[in-house]
Amino acid sequence: MRKVTTIVAAFVIVLLVGYFSIRLYTDMKLNGVKEKVIENNPGISKVENINSKNHWGEWFSEYILVVEMNGLKYRIWTSDEGEITDKEAL
Repeated sequence: MRKVTTIVAAFVIVLLVGYFSIRLYTDMKLNGVKEKVIENNPGISKVENINSKNHWGEWFSEYILVVEMNGLKYRIWTSDEGEITDKEAL
């Protein structure tokens, strides 16, 4: 019984470490893109929301942000480098 408990506990620990590692990487990546967008586009005063359009393991990433630009809200699409590829007024 003790051996089974040890194996289950080790499995749970491995799963938790994996989950939090992926979560940390994703948050760091989104914050990096957010900073690059603000840095490359001085007209943006506030980023309200950011999401990744792509799935795990895809080579080219695209991000969708809701931003405030010149007092108006826009939905913008950007690359990893923070370059706006498209925008839409909300």
